[in-house]
Amino acid sequence: MTLSIVQILIFVSYITFIVLKFGVLPSISESWYRLRDLGGVWYSLFTWFCWGLGFLMFFQTNNIAPYLFFLSGVGLTAVGTATMFKLSDDIQPYIHFVGALIGILGALIGIGVERSNWIPLLMFILISLVLTFTVEKNRTWWIEMSAFTCIGMGLLLTA
Repeated sequence: MTLSIVQILIFVSYITFIVLKFGVLPSISESWYRLRDLGGVWYSLFTWFCWGLGFLMFFQTNNIAPYLFFLSGVGLTAVGTATMFKLSDDIQPYIHFVGALIGILGALIGIGVERSNWIPLLMFILISLVLTFTVEKNRTWWIEMSAFTCIGMGLLLTA
């Protein structure tokens, strides 16, 4: 339970800071570019955010299928490492997007398999479908918000 609360606090703190500083962005990952534009080492906050969530995800398992939460953690840390998703002719965008997909799906499937609760995955799918057809501005941001909310709630309610 404590692990989940810490992850949720990391998420809420970072997102609150980003929204207060820049408003709602096209995606959470866009915050790396906005922070970089501030100068200094502000951009490293995005990496620490991803690494914090990812590293703690390694320990969410109850050993039924530990690879799922491990993969989720690896995916999230990869997102924080391959930050420049807008590069062309580079491998970083691929690592970034695959990492995000693995980070989200690994956690949601892990909650289903290890904690016998498929509701977070089903809710994420349903919300994503609705957002895909109804939201145009910052759609990726809102889908990411729904993913992390479903993961956070799933982890909290099944701890």
